[in-house]
Amino acid sequence: MSHIPLSVALVGAGSRGLGVFERLVAHCLERPTPLTVHLIDPQPFGAGFHLSDQPDHLLLNTVCGQLSAFADARMVDGPVPVLGPSLHEWCRRRDLRLADDGYTVRAGEGREIQPNDFLPRRLLSEYLAWAAEEITGAAPESLTLIRHRTTAVDVLPGGSGTETVVLADGSRIEADAVFVTVGHHSLYLPAAPAPDPRLVTRPYPLPTALDGIGPGERVAVLGMGLTAMDVLATLTLGRGGKHLTDAAGMRYLPSGREPSIVLTNRSGMPSRSRPGLRQGRVRFAPLALTTERLDEIRAGTPDGRLDFTRDVLPLIEAEMALAYYRTLLAREYGDATGAGLELARRCARGGHETLLGELRARFGRCPVAGILSADLTDRQWTGYDAYRDWFTAEVGADLAEAREGLGAAPLKEALEVLRDHRDVLRAVIDPPGVDDASLATFFGEFAPTVNRLVIGPQLDRSAELLSLIDAGIVRLGPGPRPKVVAPAGQGPWRLESTCLARPLRMEVDHVVQAHVSEPGADRVAGSLLGTLVAAGRVRTLAHRGTAVQGLDVTRQGQGVDRTGTPQPRLFFLGPHTEGSSYYNHYVPSPGVPSRALLDAELALRTALPSLITRKR
Repeated sequence: MSHIPLSVALVGAGSRGLGVFERLVAHCLERPTPLTVHLIDPQPFGAGFHLSDQPDHLLLNTVCGQLSAFADARMVDGPVPVLGPSLHEWCRRRDLRLADDGYTVRAGEGREIQPNDFLPRRLLSEYLAWAAEEITGAAPESLTLIRHRTTAVDVLPGGSGTETVVLADGSRIEADAVFVTVGHHSLYLPAAPAPDPRLVTRPYPLPTALDGIGPGERVAVLGMGLTAMDVLATLTLGRGGKHLTDAAGMRYLPSGREPSIVLTNRSGMPSRSRPGLRQGRVRFAPLALTTERLDEIRAGTPDGRLDFTRDVLPLIEAEMALAYYRTLLAREYGDATGAGLELARRCARGGHETLLGELRARFGRCPVAGILSADLTDRQWTGYDAYRDWFTAEVGADLAEAREGLGAAPLKEALEVLRDHRDVLRAVIDPPGVDDASLATFFGEFAPTVNRLVIGPQLDRSAELLSLIDAGIVRLGPGPRPKVVAPAGQGPWRLESTCLARPLRMEVDHVVQAHVSEPGADRVAGSLLGTLVAAGRVRTLAHRGTAVQGLDVTRQGQGVDRTGTPQPRLFFLGPHTEGSSYYNHYVPSPGVPSRALLDAELALRTALPSLITRKR
């Protein structure tokens, strides 16, 4: 397109759509240009799926100091004229404070909120909605925003190089470019009816989805990640229970309205909790897992694609080990920066493999080895007590490291490599990416493992889990890989052990599937993405013969149609592109490069080359 488009359409007004709009405002402030932006979403602008009416005990799993809707110079490679507070700063300006229970937030009541606090999700909803108004108010007169509080049902090729967005109310919008940022689109749709009314296939919205579970009834919660922790909090704190902390530790005071909960998952392993963040913690550049090294490996392959297990996984494990040893060295130095500089010098001199050998000789074995491939399902446990004792000891040890915090706990620092260097992992998946088998391995095995290791619950949730187990409110399921047997009639559901030497059976009245995963776009009939896939305007990655369900898009975000042709004016950004890129479901953090905003810049630069030209 050689002209400046007169109009663009943003389909989806959540945090990703807000990021695209913020970039448009920033560029129009720098270079005033007549531009009409059509914003299409029935939900409030900015908040997206972050609902404002959630109870305070449903927490974010990112600390408030690491969340921002406003770009700064380190987050993006474009102009940043619209400045604003992070979530933490926004709370402080309103004198919002945290109660002694660790989750209730009220104005003027409790202690001051710290950057390291995990806050209620409702606050992020309020913050994003406020930020959307601030960014809208900062837009120049040359930018016209038109809100369409309805749903887009189709995008059709228009005449003269345009796209036509069809709305649910029957109206149509002609746009020179369309950006689809619908986020977790299918979670807005009603859940399909379960085969048994006692089976909860989607535990959201909370607490409504769990209202059918009565006090004292037995319920199995399948999963141990963030969704499972939401379910536990809803069935305990949400029903009037309290966690009390004194010199003896934490204990749970029941309300009497809780059900009896069995918590289980396939792997049998707990999710590791998010650690505290030590003030002044240094985030180091990678030494082994670098984009330069990936480029060198790609140059030696016929098609530029990587074999993940052979080419990348050893570099990830090496980087994690280096982070572990760097933390031990920093303890000796009393200076994290000095320890980091020392390792960087030695790595440049002799390579990371030689350096790791020297560090192993000095500090001993690193516990990171094998942590990415740990699997309990082949282990035979002597009995339930042995498994339960192992599990609670693992949670306790992880909790101790989480409390020690990033910047101090060696194992947590090693695991944080998987978050700190997420952009390098994204470079692994970015075109030309990995081979087809590796794509399945990365998203089918590696990405879920990363989620369990570093995208886990808040550290308070881990303490609460142990408290609930001590109180007898929660029991662990019968070991790894339990067999879940549905009743033939009105009888109970059964959970049967498969990894215990002494078999164990548990019976429950309800089952909650607490591992929410969004189906592929081609499996959600009636949604916008489903319609576009069915029409062939964009395809999923199923054409590569894998189970990865994301949309096939170019690095610029352009949808690739069923013939393999990129669509020049139809862009897709967000979680539904997982597979073409990696880790798309997050709110940006201040002070560090933001892939969400960088992707928005790249897409806009491709669609609007006459307007989006600044690049550092």
